[in-house]
Amino acid sequence: MTCVSAAIAATSIATALFSGIIQPGAPGSEILSLALAGLTGITIAGASALDG
Repeated sequence: MTCVSAAIAATSIATALFSGIIQPGAPGSEILSLALAGLTGITIAGASALDG
């Protein structure tokens, strides 16, 4: 379930970043970008653990 919740969170952050809700260059955008990278890694690791 960690994989699914991380994927949902990553999708929400990506939507906020790439839809224009968060302005490019805003201080929060760098933090959200790092969070997106971390959640993407957790999603991939979780999916790999489930796979095999």
